[in-house]
Amino acid sequence: MNDGNGKTADGTGAQIFSPPNTVRKKVTGSGGPTPEMLAKADAAIKKMTEDYPSWAINEVDRLGELIQSEADDQTRDQERLKEAYKLSHDMRGQGGSFGYPMITGVAGSFCNFVNSLDAIDGKAVDILQAHVKAMRAVLQNRIAGDGGPIGAKILDGLNKAVAKYAASKG
Repeated sequence: MNDGNGKTADGTGAQIFSPPNTVRKKVTGSGGPTPEMLAKADAAIKKMTEDYPSWAINEVDRLGELIQSEADDQTRDQERLKEAYKLSHDMRGQGGSFGYPMITGVAGSFCNFVNSLDAIDGKAVDILQAHVKAMRAVLQNRIAGDGGPIGAKILDGLNKAVAKYAASKG
């Protein structure tokens, strides 16, 4: 309670307001999702998982175009590299969501490599193109899961190429 001099009963001058809770009026239904809602969501996710390689290959093609443009154009456009990074970053998240952790691994390596670059040169472009080729192979061959021993070799090869490049730079 304010005493008229700007002070409350406890002497702090603070006032407590309790706004009305209008959220309850905006929420419909009587609780969580129904079994029907969950079944519908599961079916949608299953369909997206089945279709993932078909639509993700378009993203890989766009990524390849960006890297090829970078190879062809000596101006080394940072905006093009940012777009490539964003595409790869999105794919990194999608891979695990849709049962393609190999895509997550390769796209993550791509992102980490881009982040490590101070400048881009022909060797860096080659390494980026190798990442794109690996993603394309995973999707075209529908290599779900971790890719087994072949998947491990692909990731190991990319990691070695990145490490060799980093060592050559300093």
